Amino acid sequence: MEHRTRTVAQNEQCTVLQCSCGMLHVSVGSVTVRMRPAAAAGLRDAVAAALQKIEADDPSRGAPRPASRGDDLPS
Repeated sequence: MEHRTRTVAQNEQCTVLQCSCGMLHVSVGSVTVRMRPAAAAGLRDAVAAALQKIEADDPSRGAPRPASRGDDLPS
């Protein structure tokens, strides 16, 4: 069986390829993890839960801060 991949998602932090065999290749930096879609869904849920807990424990460490307009710079 010849394996072919296609990019199904990509942003500045990661790339997700789907192989013709159904596996996903999730790359973050120089690390690529090959996993079944169900495992990727479990990873998604775990990361989302972790981020929610981090934000609930310390709201200042949660969601990214909005872009500065420059008015927060010292005079």
